[in-house]
Amino acid sequence: MPDGREPVRALVIDDTWTTGARAQSLAYALKQAGAERVAIVVLGRHVNPDHPPSAPLLAAIRNSIFDPGVCAAEQD
Repeated sequence: MPDGREPVRALVIDDTWTTGARAQSLAYALKQAGAERVAIVVLGRHVNPDHPPSAPLLAAIRNSIFDPGVCAAEQD
């Protein structure tokens, strides 16, 4: 953490959110090191269709224009 009088506000960009444990651990460590605020932004998430709590999400997107099997960044 920088030495100084200005409060430190950390922005963490992550590519995966599974359980949130990694983000929570990192946020905790940054706060313990003196960060005033920590924000986590997740750019992608894998949804396991065999995980029962994922069922409502998968049901909600099943009939939408969103295709979870297609990467939006690679579409033509």
